[in-house]
Amino acid sequence: MLKIDPSSDDILTNREESDLGVWTQLDWRPRGLAGLVESISLFDGSLNRQRERHYPTGELDLILQLDGGCEPFRLIDGQRATAFPSASLSGLIVSPVVVEAPALRSRVVAVRLRPAGAFALFGIPLHELTGTTVNLHDAIGPEARRLAELLDEAGSDKARVEAMGRWIADRLARHPGTDPRVNAAVREIEHAGGDMPIARLHAAVDLSPKRFTRLFEEQVGVKPKLFSRIVRFRRLAAALRTGSEPFNQAALTHGYYDQSHMNAEFNAFAGMSPSQFRAATPFPDSASLAD
Repeated sequence: MLKIDPSSDDILTNREESDLGVWTQLDWRPRGLAGLVESISLFDGSLNRQRERHYPTGELDLILQLDGGCEPFRLIDGQRATAFPSASLSGLIVSPVVVEAPALRSRVVAVRLRPAGAFALFGIPLHELTGTTVNLHDAIGPEARRLAELLDEAGSDKARVEAMGRWIADRLARHPGTDPRVNAAVREIEHAGGDMPIARLHAAVDLSPKRFTRLFEEQVGVKPKLFSRIVRFRRLAAALRTGSEPFNQAALTHGYYDQSHMNAEFNAFAGMSPSQFRAATPFPDSASLAD
């Protein structure tokens, strides 16, 4: 049984007032859902810098706009330009994506899902979602409306975050999870920071390389080699956002052949050079940049 009852210290409240905008954000990382859910957040406010650049992190996003979602978020670059549904599910991204927030105040519940959590929660082959955003109703039918009503009826923002966690835990308890062999492979890749030979994964499972790759892609969203690249890039991006290590040394530290190899990955995953990335303004508590 999944236990996710939060203590008073579990849900953190952060207030931001800067050139980025003015907002309050509640963040919860449910310990009982570790490995399945990275975080559950509630954003309430407005952005002055409305365009937000996202880069691959190996996670999926469940987004629900509260209060009817009067003005939608919009995809500007990286996928087919479109407005987000008020309740949406986004698969893994494998290249940079730019999202434009509403000009006015918005209230949003956002869930960052690990692939194992998304696969168990929705039962959809995750490679079908990679690089796309779908209406949540198309994924789970009338349950999407029930979830929206559950959040709207909650008595406070903290109660909405808790209700989201309970809904996830209840649904996970009723659905099968990821194949243990895929889970083990994901753990190995993340433990190695993405810097490991794929042949080692094949040797550790009782499956042909072709069958294992197909299973991994179905339950993670991309093939093992690409997932490893994303994990390695995620670790590098986090290091560059917080440190001042020279780029040539950072490349070697994080498993790249040389700085040219690292630069190519930055262009593929972030759409910019490492120096542009380091100079960009990050959004607090988010793997995204003001664009």
